This record gives sequence, C-alpha cells and structure tokens, in this order.
Amino acid sequence: MMQPDQQHQQRQHPFSYILVGRRTFYLLSLTDILRLRGTCTSLRELFKAPQLRDRLRHSVGSQAGLRRVVNGQQLLLVRFDDDQFGTHDLLAAVCVMEEGNWVEMGEVIKLGGQCGYCTLPVILTTDDINTHPNKTAYLSFPRVLAQLMVVGRHVDFGGSRLQIFPYGNGEVRAIKDKPGFRLIVNPPLPGFRLFVSPPTLPGGHLYQQHRQQHDPPVHSRIRYWDGRWVSDGLPHDYASLSSFAKYMILERFDKTHQTNSTGRSLNRRGDGGRLDGLLTQSPHTLVAGCTSTLSRKGDIGDERALVLTNSSHTFVAWTIISSDFGDGSVSVAVETTEAPVCASGAFKDRFPLTTQLGSEALGRGPAVVFDGRVVVFDAQVQQFEPPEEEGDDGDDDGDGGDESDDVDDDGGGAQLIDMEGKKADTHSSPDTLTSIRIT
Repeated sequence: MMQPDQQHQQRQHPFSYILVGRRTFYLLSLTDILRLRGTCTSLRELFKAPQLRDRLRHSVGSQAGLRRVVNGQQLLLVRFDDDQFGTHDLLAAVCVMEEGNWVEMGEVIKLGGQCGYCTLPVILTTDDINTHPNKTAYLSFPRVLAQLMVVGRHVDFGGSRLQIFPYGNGEVRAIKDKPGFRLIVNPPLPGFRLFVSPPTLPGGHLYQQHRQQHDPPVHSRIRYWDGRWVSDGLPHDYASLSSFAKYMILERFDKTHQTNSTGRSLNRRGDGGRLDGLLTQSPHTLVAGCTSTLSRKGDIGDERALVLTNSSHTFVAWTIISSDFGDGSVSVAVETTEAPVCASGAFKDRFPLTTQLGSEALGRGPAVVFDGRVVVFDAQVQQFEPPEEEGDDGDDDGDGGDESDDVDDDGGGAQLIDMEGKKADTHSSPDTLTSIRIT
C-alpha cells in the first residue's frame, strides 16, 4: 500500500521540483519565488504552505552551523514550529534561514545550551520570525545582529534573556531595555578613547584589521554583578557581536556556578610563540581543540577566551588568555565545573578531562598552567535576578586593585598568578556571590 508521503509526492505538480528540488538543492532563489508569486498567477498555487514548509525544513537542515553531534548522530540546533505557520510566516522563515550562514549564531546557541540557558533544539515561533517586519528590515542589520534578534530571547538567564531591543534611530540595546544597556555596533575609526562618547578603536587594532561586516565589533559596559545585570562596568570592545553574546553567557554562568580554577603568568613568546599567536591571529579563527573562541579589549589589554567543552561533556570548561602589561608576559587562567577525581593535589590531577582538553588547545609549553594549585569559587546559584528599583542600572564598579603578575627574571619561567586576589577584586562587593578557598 502506498504511504502518505509517496501519495503526496505523486500529487505534486512536476514543476514543483524547481521549487523543492530533489531534497539536495533548489533551482529558484527566495527572490525568484517572491517574484513569481507576485507576477505569475498560474504558478502561485505551487508556492503555498506545503511547498514552502518543505523548503524551510531543507534550508534549516542545510545550515552546517546549525548542527550538533550527540552520540555520533547529527542533530539540529533550531527548528521551527511551522505547523501553524501561514504562507507569509513561511516565506519570512525561509528568508531568515537562507540570507547567509548561521555559523556564528550556531556557536552562541551551542554555548547557551551547554550552560543550561536554552533547551536544544531552540524552537522558533511566529513571534520570533516577526521580529523583523519584512526582508528589507532584516537585511538592514548586520547578519549576526539580525539573527540574534530572532533567537536571542530563547537564551534565558532566569529573570532576563539575551534579548536585543532595536530602535528606529539605529540604537540597539541588549538584555535590558534601558539606556545604559546600549550596544555601540561597529565603533568608528580612528583613535581609541576610553571614556569619550562615542568610543573608538585604533585603526591598527586587531579587531579593526579583521572587522567583519556581518559580525562587526561592538562596544558595551554591560556586566553581571551581584546577581543582576548592570551597565556601570568599565567599557569593553568585543571583537564581534557573537563574541559579545558568548561573553554574556559565560559571564552569567561563571558568576552563578561553583568553578575550579588555576592560572599562571607565562612568557608570551615561549613555546614557539604559541600564546602570542593566539593573541595576534584573527580573533575569529577557530582554535584546534576548542568549540568556540571569543575576544574583547578591556581597560588593561586584550583578552581571548577559548571554550574547551561541547554538548557531549557533563561540565563546562574554558581558558582565558590576557595580554601582557608591557613585560612580555601573559596571564593564562583555566576554569571548569568538572567534578574533581580526588580531594587534593595539582589541578591536572584533580581535573584530568579539563587538563586533557586544555593541553590540546594551549600546546605543550603553556600546558604547565595545569600544574598549579586549585582555586575554588563558591557561587550561590541564583535562578532569578532580584528586582531593582526604577532607574537603577547598576552599582559601584568595585574594580581596582593590583592585577599584575610576577614573571621569572629570565622571562622564560612561570609563576603562579595570585588567583585568589584577582577573583576577589572582581567580587569585592560585601554582597558577593562568591567565596573563595584554595585547595
């Protein structure tokens, strides 16, 4: 007996293969489809919801950036609740999927899933698609920003979301719809000015050299502090919109989970210049052994974070490399939520899986960081941020203190960073979420 899918295929008009292809490619672009729908009434019946739904599902499945591997099986990061979509919504969804790749946004979704802030696959609805009123509006934004406007609200921090709030005057806000939470997209050239508005990046800076129009740099003061999002932090310039999104996810996770960490100050050009290379190559270059990379420039220098884990791991681990302070050294820190295999000992003995992943990413020389002692950050996990008074966008910075690191006189050795003091600086508020102990 013929199956329903086979009956459906036999009833299709032969011309429909130009629209739906043979499940491998399509001969008509979305622009062609819209033109034919508007000008050729005899073919309009071929572009109804069933055909567009097939096209949409094919488009989602064809996006390499929206796939993940679980137990050797490829699964999608997003899907559409398209059974309830009308023709207009389906056309809009196809546009969202086919106007450029989703590699950068796929990394954001994966990290959100790893940190427990979204359930995979993310299910997109008509409300998400209608964030943009039409194709022209969608294409008016840098592609990654347009995509983040569609999926960002599904990254749920509990009481807040990675949501984007666009304004008609070009202003863009993130997480909270308040003036202090403004993102400056594509900071202008030239001459970096830290406390002047609008802030700018120097023309020769790495982020300008490797600026991507679809995923441009952004400037922001947003940070997570004492159980809530505030906008009073020191300014950061992020290498890209996707780096900003991933930093927000990682920062929220770091401040609300117990992590174990270690760190050292290392010669920047040791081991054949491995660390120097990681800080001077394009910030968008994926590093072998890592699932994601994110970069930002702060008040002191450049910083690059490498996510070491993926969805197959039961823990989250990352390493942060901070640029030198003029003495040829860089600080390398590693944080993980991996369960320790023993009660005491060096980091590499207590957290073998993180050590294995980090050694592959950093290289043999910098891997000495895993020989260090362990710093435990006890965070009170906060599911929902406390209410704040109207107009209160933040509190005291709490920043300051000496974050300098010691390096051997010959520049070739490594000394422990005072990780206890460094983390304490970040949480110097009396209402701190984190208590620190060395083990």
